[in-house]
Amino acid sequence: MFLIGIGEEFEERAFLKTQPEYVGGAAYLEQSNRPDLLPLLADGIIREKGRAVAALQKLYKAIKDKNYFLISTCQTNILKYAGFPGNRVIKPCGALEKKQCICGCEQSLAGTEEAEREELYRAILSGNGSLEALGDCPCCHNRMALNNIFLEKYLEAGYQEDWSRYTRWLQGTLNRKVCILELGVNLDYPSVIRFPFEKIGYYNQKAFFIRVNERLYHLTEELHEKGVSMAKNAIDWLLMEDIL
Repeated sequence: MFLIGIGEEFEERAFLKTQPEYVGGAAYLEQSNRPDLLPLLADGIIREKGRAVAALQKLYKAIKDKNYFLISTCQTNILKYAGFPGNRVIKPCGALEKKQCICGCEQSLAGTEEAEREELYRAILSGNGSLEALGDCPCCHNRMALNNIFLEKYLEAGYQEDWSRYTRWLQGTLNRKVCILELGVNLDYPSVIRFPFEKIGYYNQKAFFIRVNERLYHLTEELHEKGVSMAKNAIDWLLMEDIL
């Protein structure tokens, strides 16, 4: 069994800062007070020019026939582009496919349409387009936004169904051989992947822990005998020949 964590290194932040369209789009979103749309902007640029999708495609090819579950802090659609099916993935920090009212009305949670996302992406790149494509809340008639952690009143109900599926899968790892593969996970959201993975690795006597991270690669003392760590960017590691 494979428990996989995909973290912040797959957001390719350093790369994005070198792209004029991202820099300009991010400035427009900051001016418009729309941080919820930053993942949408990043998604389009990474899909077209980044390396994360190619790296994840290689990972998917290696484990697609295994019993695995993947949890990610990324809010872009890179996992979908790489081929990972939605029933094997959970994204607790939000996703592009769902929207909510900025006021947090529980009944406002809904899916987004591809046309809505495309319209917003073009508007962001133009630097002066309308950012109202997601419509208004059916309850309080306030503005709708992407359902993600950038919102002050983030509706976590957006991922609860996936979370239930994830926890059921985790229960099945008890007393089973499980490879815990933590890739590019920093400390932005340590309670989502990093700390829970360490706990699972510690308590499961049959677990083997692999941590790959450019900076935060050290294993805890309790995991030294049960795993390995590599001081390498996770995207670079996956793209190495014959790494998996």
